[in-house]
Amino acid sequence: MVHIFEKKYEVTYRDTNVRQECNLSAYMEFMVDAAFCQEATLGLSISDLIESNHTWVIYDYKIKIHKYANYRDKLNVVTYVKRFKKFYAIRIFEIYDESNTLIVEGETLAFFIDMIKVRPCIIPKYYYELYCVEEDNKEPIKKLKLKAPEKITHEKEFEIRYGDIDLNLHVGNVQYVKWIMETIPFEVMTNYRNNHIKIKYEKEIKYGEKIRVQTQIEKSEDNIVAMHQIIDKEDKEIALLESHWEKINDNKNFLKNLNIEQNTK
Repeated sequence: MVHIFEKKYEVTYRDTNVRQECNLSAYMEFMVDAAFCQEATLGLSISDLIESNHTWVIYDYKIKIHKYANYRDKLNVVTYVKRFKKFYAIRIFEIYDESNTLIVEGETLAFFIDMIKVRPCIIPKYYYELYCVEEDNKEPIKKLKLKAPEKITHEKEFEIRYGDIDLNLHVGNVQYVKWIMETIPFEVMTNYRNNHIKIKYEKEIKYGEKIRVQTQIEKSEDNIVAMHQIIDKEDKEIALLESHWEKINDNKNFLKNLNIEQNTK
């Protein structure tokens, strides 16, 4: 049986939006922290990994949100490695609320990287033992296939700040999601909830570089699908994302209750 790790979190003020609900980026921060903590308990700390000139690079990320947690809610994040194959690793995340209801599901596909040669390398055998994962080379690894926007409806440029980079000295995975949210119209952000996102990371970005986020929004009744592309100054693709949104039909719309209007026209 696979090695399962659990860690408790509380939704703090900085994790929430105007509806006092936990942001998608906060869920992702909880998940990455839980993954690092599991590695540390197994004697595989991120600092030791980097000192050995190896690291994990996430290639695909999928998240489904079934229910949003609120400010000060207590959450339990469960994570485990589902599968290793050559240099690939599939990690599963599950987030439960205080009543033990599953509210968020996540899955990542990552590469084990040799930082000197800058290419994937075979995952050591002892990783299989530590994570209690059996070697499986029969079933192929399924990678995400996402489309770039065909008709760009919103676009924004960003410069990489010091606060955007992580221990690997390139932009952290969560930052990509924060960028695309800045291209989502105010009306969508305040009247819809994001319930599903897919991310395909193509190229690393470093401090000082400039990128552009291009978004295409498609509405269909009470749902929205947004396609996102992040490109560098040479128009080379850095990442593709696809976000799904559902209209808020309850009375918990704080902007309307407070009579706050969009002032960004």
